[in-house]
Amino acid sequence: MMLKSFPNAILNSRRSVVPMLSGVSFRRLGKFRTLRVVALFITALVALACTSNAADLRLPDDRKKLDPDKLTACGLRIVQSKRLVLVTDVPLEEVRNLPLLADALFDELEKQLGKLPPDLAGTEFQVTGYLIDAKERFEAAGVLPPEEFQFRHGRHIGYQFWMNNQTSAYYRRHLLLHEFVHCFMMCEHGMQDIPPLWYTEGLSEYFATHVLDENIAASRFGILPPAINGFEGWGRINEIRQAITAMSSMPGNASRALTLEELRHPVVNAFRDEDYARGWALVWLIRNHPELKPLFVRFASVRTQQQFADAEREIPAEVWKRLEILWPLCLDSLIEGFDIERSFPKLSPETKPWPVSSSASTKLSIESNQGWQSSGFVLKAGQDVTLSCSGRYVVHDQPRPWISEPQGITIDYHGGRPLGEVVAMLVPLSGGSLPAKIPVGVGTKLANSVDAELWLQINDDASQRAGNSGSVVVEIR
Repeated sequence: MMLKSFPNAILNSRRSVVPMLSGVSFRRLGKFRTLRVVALFITALVALACTSNAADLRLPDDRKKLDPDKLTACGLRIVQSKRLVLVTDVPLEEVRNLPLLADALFDELEKQLGKLPPDLAGTEFQVTGYLIDAKERFEAAGVLPPEEFQFRHGRHIGYQFWMNNQTSAYYRRHLLLHEFVHCFMMCEHGMQDIPPLWYTEGLSEYFATHVLDENIAASRFGILPPAINGFEGWGRINEIRQAITAMSSMPGNASRALTLEELRHPVVNAFRDEDYARGWALVWLIRNHPELKPLFVRFASVRTQQQFADAEREIPAEVWKRLEILWPLCLDSLIEGFDIERSFPKLSPETKPWPVSSSASTKLSIESNQGWQSSGFVLKAGQDVTLSCSGRYVVHDQPRPWISEPQGITIDYHGGRPLGEVVAMLVPLSGGSLPAKIPVGVGTKLANSVDAELWLQINDDASQRAGNSGSVVVEIR
């Protein structure tokens, strides 16, 4: 009984193996059984040399053994690398490098999220993916997932994933990498004990967004697309902008569907198609905003609900509150090629209430090469202010400097408004809505209906600010 339970005890118990052998009488076991016990003991020591307890092991490889002859007979082919076995009916010339791309992603995941522990058998991490063009071929081969695991685009289970072929080469790669990240993230604790979906799906979207290099190993992951071309089929930024446009035209609190609170703690316990874009945006934000990145560094190592909860509790409540307020500014600014250095709003600018006195006034400078900038003031509900703007500045320096004044220049537009125009946003302190951008130009009166912070910027694409210079003087009274 001791011998039968010994290997299972190594896998399932955190206790040392030495006490397990203390009750074994080697004389009574005889020479053969003694050698067997010693061999098992050495095996256990080797396993324990790699990990201090069973909790540090990856889950056993659960993949079904493939029958190459049967796959070939059904019109399927296998192409593989160290980290991915790909079974597909798509022409091999279109997918031959996908396993190598998965290898490159694996290296990046271990670099960014931490190395995976070994499994008890000491095998290398590898997954099997099924890239499906004609479903009936995979049905005939018997390699589709159980019926209860239906999927529209892709689905992962343990060390396997299934995905339908895509119309664009980029999104085919993207979806494959997305499912690969899921397999990586869930090979230690399984699929039931996972962080919130906004994080797991957002992280998979984040690392799957990539730039392919001729040298596959040099491909880059976790990037924000520099342009629309080359990323056909992805469209997360466009989905966000469409949602903002749709929600801004709805009455009441309909815009709450795009708030940070609704993403983190959804009322409906379901992950919708539009949530992929917002989950990606939040993961991208906390991994790239210079003030947020160091605060969220522990999130990289989370794999379970409890680990996530522990890491989340380390984030001060004030940070979450500020992030809720800044969320609409970040969503509004997102665009392909977003300038990280110049276009992020500051996390915690110094603010104070606008004076009650009707004669109060102040002047501040808004830089043309920066995104949303805080005025430093909070307006109470019912407090109206008048803005007056003056100055000249450069918006874009190619092919020659374009000189703009506060009303903007009408030879080019951004967001339907003149390039270089001064615009404002009244951001509610509740963070409960997506406020509209308010054209200011040379001046306007702002009628404020809720407690809100006043933010301003020069109207421009968040990817084009590097060529701007100069500032505008804004008087508030």
